[in-house]
This record gives sequence, structure tokens and C-alpha cells, in this order.
Amino acid sequence: MTLTSEPRPPADTPSVEELVDLFLAVMGRLGRHFFECSAEFDLSPQQAKAFRELDQPLSMKELADRLICDASNVTGIVDRLEARGLVERQADPGDRRVKRLVLTGTGRELWQAHHDRVFGCEVPVMSVLTPDDRRSLHGLLTRMDRAGREQDGHSEPT
Repeated sequence: MTLTSEPRPPADTPSVEELVDLFLAVMGRLGRHFFECSAEFDLSPQQAKAFRELDQPLSMKELADRLICDASNVTGIVDRLEARGLVERQADPGDRRVKRLVLTGTGRELWQAHHDRVFGCEVPVMSVLTPDDRRSLHGLLTRMDRAGREQDGHSEPT
């Protein structure tokens, strides 16, 4: 009886473990940059993540899906953003039982200032990439994201 196995990758091919470790290290640096910039706007990490998603009106459920958490966890985050006058809950015209989260005028201004601060300066680790590197990385990450969404049973980007 002959056992068959998948062909071994060349010896210089990084292991999945190495790639995941590097990816997590880079994500950690990017996350730290995002959260440090967000703190300048008095946004907690959770508020900053939620706030970033609100460039368009979303329901509480849609926001929870984007943040990969339960809708009940979003309530406190949204309450604090609402208390600062950055978002408001509005009835959805298609279903008045659903509340949409909409940036206020002040919220839109802060969203833009936050966006400009996070992405307008030198973003750690990204400055070493050439335009060709960025195109390649974009293609790889897009392919990985698409495969992940298909595995999760989602066909459209979040």
C-alpha cells in the first residue's frame, strides 16, 4: 500500500506559521498606530473601530457584523458616540422598527479629521512598500479576504 501526500513545498517557502506570525506582528503595529491616533480624538479602541465603519448609515446589526460582535455589545459603544453628538439613531425609512446609525455634522467632521490623521501621515510599516509592492499586497489580501468570506458563507465584502 502506497501512501500519497501533497507535494512538499520548496525548502525556501515560508511555513504557514511563519506567515501568520509575521501577519499578526504587522497587524499589531498597524493597530497600535490606529489606536494611538484615535486616542488623540478621545476615541477608545472600540469606539474608533465603530466610528470608522460609519462612513455610511448602518443598522446596529450591520455595525455589529462589521465589528464581528453581538449587537448588544454595540449598544454601549454607540451610546457613548451619541452622547458626544457624533452619531444619531434614525428610523430606517424602509422599516421603522430598525434604527440606522448616522453621523451628525460634528460626527462627519471628526470622522474626516480622524481619517486624515490615521492615513494622512506615515503609516508604520507601509512606508517601506513601493507602488508595485502595494499592488501585489492588495491583490494577495483581496484574494485571501475573498476566500475567507466564501469559507464563512459570505459572498460580498464587508
